[in-house]
Amino acid sequence: MAIIFKISPNFSSIRFKLTVTYFFLIIGLLLFSNWYVFRVFEAEYLKTRQVTYLTHANVIAGAGGDYLARKDPQAYYLARNFGAQVQARVLMLDKDGVVFADSFDDERIKGRPLKHSEVLKALAGASGAGSHFLAGDGWVLYVAVPVLVGQEIVGAVFLATDINDIYQVLTEIRRRMLLLFFAGGAGAGLVSLVFAGALTGRLKRLTAAVEKVSGGHLHQRVEARGHDEVSALAGAFNIMSERLEKIDRGRRFFIASASHELKSPLSSIKALAESLILGNERNVDVYKEFLQDINSEVDRLDRLTDDLLNLVRLEEQGVRPPLAAVVISELIAEVADRLQAPSRRAGVTLEMNVEQHLLWPVNKDLLWRVLYNLVENGIKYTPPGGLVQVYGKANAGSLIITVQDNGEGIPNEDLLHIFDKFYRVDKARSRQTGGTGLGLSIVHQAVILMGGQISVTSSLGEGSCFIIKLPGD
Repeated sequence: MAIIFKISPNFSSIRFKLTVTYFFLIIGLLLFSNWYVFRVFEAEYLKTRQVTYLTHANVIAGAGGDYLARKDPQAYYLARNFGAQVQARVLMLDKDGVVFADSFDDERIKGRPLKHSEVLKALAGASGAGSHFLAGDGWVLYVAVPVLVGQEIVGAVFLATDINDIYQVLTEIRRRMLLLFFAGGAGAGLVSLVFAGALTGRLKRLTAAVEKVSGGHLHQRVEARGHDEVSALAGAFNIMSERLEKIDRGRRFFIASASHELKSPLSSIKALAESLILGNERNVDVYKEFLQDINSEVDRLDRLTDDLLNLVRLEEQGVRPPLAAVVISELIAEVADRLQAPSRRAGVTLEMNVEQHLLWPVNKDLLWRVLYNLVENGIKYTPPGGLVQVYGKANAGSLIITVQDNGEGIPNEDLLHIFDKFYRVDKARSRQTGGTGLGLSIVHQAVILMGGQISVTSSLGEGSCFIIKLPGD
């Protein structure tokens, strides 16, 4: 049993459209070039023959001028002899275009006027030539030149000659051109199919990768060779895919970390509550101690949820918040006043050294939160008797704010991750101080939203220095 494969082209596909476009473009160019080359050949062949017979006609006109002027019957012999030499029919016409002598000696046209355009042009004083197709005879060339005696036109010489040999050559040229055209058309179809296939093949691979990404498989890359638009699109897709993959990893890490951070205080609350429920303790002080621990864990949960909400809100903004001129020394003084009580309890001294009356375009709420977090961290991680300093000044068109402490410091291997979400240098110490691991991430995001930069330097046992650089208008 024969198996028949039926191939149905997709007429709406880019490959089909490109193939058809390339094919007709190449076919059109071939048709035009063939037509143009053929016309050039035809014009050159005819021009050569016309020049030859115009020369013959002028020779005859020069020799037969006197015969026409005298109406001498000997003009017939002149026409006959020249006609035999140049292989053409020679007619000599008077100034009215009437046939006076015919090399063929045809009595039917003697004494009759000729109205050919070439004759009329010659009697008007200019040479004329043109090719004509006659039924039964094929292609002939008509040439006519004026006959002058002195400055007077006394008639015209008219030549008619067979040029079928030219058109036979042209027919052969046309036949070969048609063969080349069909061969070129087949080649054009093949080339169009190959080029369209090469282009759409890359687009198909890109489309397949996009579909996989849309299905959640983010680790997709496509080859991006070359410098054309498709290669640029492939490169952009690879960058997008890489960023999506990175975002997805960050999202998964964020969810896992947030879940872990939320689970810890919830577990503590549950354990404390179960101890109260299942125990037989009757001492009120014990209940108060347990409830105090539960209250501390609830506070920790509250700080964590606040930090999470603040971080999400900052990341969702994505655009630069509105800025307004703020007196920087007053803003830093507000932060210092709010943290005076915690710093006294920790035995840490706060020092402010800010240019007075320094106005700068900032978002007051964001900068307040940034400074509060940085100064609070400095207090938490500086031992009693330590010092936290805040400097502020304008330098080279930028606002430079420095928060420096002489506390524990940060190991070099942790500096690269200090602004990552939920990253803690010392996890046990951070939990004791109530840290959520989100404070510096919030600081970093807030500074970026204001168009600024933040960096940190630190040495173990010597302290840390955070430098904020904010641009002017």
